[in-house]
Amino acid sequence: MDTDPKLQIRRLEKALGAGAHTDARVILQSMYPADVADAFVRMKPIQRSVLVSLYDDEELADFIEYLPVTDAVDVLEGLTEPEQAAVFHELPDDHMVDLLQEMEPDQQKESIELLSEGKKETAEDLLRFPDDSAGGRMTTAFASVRADMTVREAIHELEQIKEETELLSRIYVVDENNRILGKVRLRDLTFSKRSVLISEIMDNETLAVKALADQEEAVQMMARYDLMAVPVVNDDLQLLGLITHDDAFDIQEEETTEDIEKQSGIVGAPVEESYLQTSVGVHIKRRLGWALVLAVLAISSGFVLENFGDDLKRARILMIYLPMVVAAGGNTGGQAATMVIRAMALGELTPGSLIRVVWKEFRIGALIGAVIGLSIGVQIFFSMGGIDENSSFSIGRAAVAVAISLAAQIGASTMIGSALPMLAKAARLDPAVVATPAITTIVDVTGLLIYFGCARLILF
Repeated sequence: MDTDPKLQIRRLEKALGAGAHTDARVILQSMYPADVADAFVRMKPIQRSVLVSLYDDEELADFIEYLPVTDAVDVLEGLTEPEQAAVFHELPDDHMVDLLQEMEPDQQKESIELLSEGKKETAEDLLRFPDDSAGGRMTTAFASVRADMTVREAIHELEQIKEETELLSRIYVVDENNRILGKVRLRDLTFSKRSVLISEIMDNETLAVKALADQEEAVQMMARYDLMAVPVVNDDLQLLGLITHDDAFDIQEEETTEDIEKQSGIVGAPVEESYLQTSVGVHIKRRLGWALVLAVLAISSGFVLENFGDDLKRARILMIYLPMVVAAGGNTGGQAATMVIRAMALGELTPGSLIRVVWKEFRIGALIGAVIGLSIGVQIFFSMGGIDENSSFSIGRAAVAVAISLAAQIGASTMIGSALPMLAKAARLDPAVVATPAITTIVDVTGLLIYFGCARLILF
């Protein structure tokens, strides 16, 4: 059997298209659920319906875990109530709650009623937390033992929950009030004497994230301390659940998508559906507003050009280098903003770092601007002498004017690009929102003012 995912997907699609359901079932059993999910999002509705019908309850639950949440909810809607109940029973708690959070209130209420008492209690507990918080993303299927247990008692305790626990390689140690004290590894339990107390072999690592903290904080903690999972606690440090590495990957993808979209001026929460499954209307709704605002702001560039129109007529060389000066500001300003936003996302910068950051970016921008300005000035001096040969100024003065304005524009743009995200953060706004599109519009206007200001001082 060929295990190449692309070939398997083509064979699956061909079998479904031909109505060869038995063959499709055989192919499905040889495929990873993640590969099937990748094919599923591109299938027609009739093919989707047939594919879902070929899975049993346990297989369908495994498959649903890899689907975008909106697609997974659509699949559940197409099942009978007993089928939905069976799938919910097989799903891990955190994935079950992700689906419930995506549902409309009426559908969510109906789905909760299908759950077993244990699952219902877990769902109601987790739904208390915002869906983008650590508590909203945690799983309650974790293993814990008390510090005053012996190894024998701990192993017996773990045997009772081994099937329900999502992660057994890390076992958390708690006191009688369920406050986290540390953790113990499974191998330590395995190779220790049965009479040894857990308190003697545990470590005292109590790193944890608060349940109401942003989900991104949990990912940052896992990356910083190289954790396989991060415990989630309440204000009393009682252990509520944990976020595992696979959840961290999903969170990181969501946060990265959100940042990229905001930097491009796309508003609203990230869409869970794939690009092709998202309607044109949704795309327009998320992208039109910011594009319209920036278009209106860009009109100010036109007023600046109108004010300096006579200067362009008197010095044709200014027209040639105008786009370059403006673009250089947008490019370097965007670079500075990207570097600062990344550093802020990693927790390297705070609003109190504003002066240091702006000063550093000014030096970087000044040096970059000096090198580029000098290069362009030399190029003008040696190759553009015939452009304005009848003008009152020399080509040398023109080269100096363009070089200085270019250096000043790049220096100013890097300062603006670094300062705006940090000022936005201080004002409790999302730094990504004021990134590349807004900065580009702003530095376009400042660039024109710098460019024509230098030209008037040096040439006229």
